[in-house]
Amino acid sequence: MQHKTGGGKNRPQKKNDFTIGMMMFFLGCCAAEAYLLAVRRFYVDGLAEELVAWDGILQKMTLVGLGVLVLGVVAVALWHKASEGKRSVAYLLLAAGIFLAGSGWIVRTFYPTGVELLCILVPAVMVWGILWKLYDRECVYALSILALTMLVVWICRHGIKSMFWGNWVLAGACVYIVLVVAVGFLVYKAEYAKGKVGKVQILPAEAGYMVIYGCCVLSVVAVVAALLSTTIAYYALWMLALVVFGLAVYYTVKQL
Repeated sequence: MQHKTGGGKNRPQKKNDFTIGMMMFFLGCCAAEAYLLAVRRFYVDGLAEELVAWDGILQKMTLVGLGVLVLGVVAVALWHKASEGKRSVAYLLLAAGIFLAGSGWIVRTFYPTGVELLCILVPAVMVWGILWKLYDRECVYALSILALTMLVVWICRHGIKSMFWGNWVLAGACVYIVLVVAVGFLVYKAEYAKGKVGKVQILPAEAGYMVIYGCCVLSVVAVVAALLSTTIAYYALWMLALVVFGLAVYYTVKQL
């Protein structure tokens, strides 16, 4: 009886830790996006003096990021077996360090396209993190595959006919197809090993494996079609978007 009572008392604490962790993750992503929008406003679209000033700021933020990164690594090492709340703080410090150091380098090295890429990447990471915490694992894997496929199809549509980038786009698309096939093979192995690949549990034993298989097949077909025709690539993007929307609605209703 005492064991049951203790377990009951721990449940509200675990729920609170989970809620705090999710809120910290959400607010951290919002802060990162606000920071990037400020960088775009003053460093990319600003006046010459603003560009010079923000170049110095970005250099300093890169150094700050490296310091926060070291602090995050130490926190993760010390708190890897602590409560979920402490682990969330440690991972948040680690992510903040990687973001500040990495964004400073990317923005200054790949000016101005680096800012635009990061402005898209941060919301994508936020959505992926929320999906990972709240939705079934097969939903996360399926939507992740489809989202990456949409990016690859978009790149193929705009770059396959480029004189400079065409061969690189073709090679990258072929590598992506191989990776998708490899993911499908790993999922196949996991299905007959109760969700495990080796000793790693990548999916629950009762997961919906057919959803992932379907997304892998659809991704390969979409990328091959994008390589054949830019017109087909356009319609493939819409098809993938509709499938993503349908899966998101289905799993949302399922969770509710």
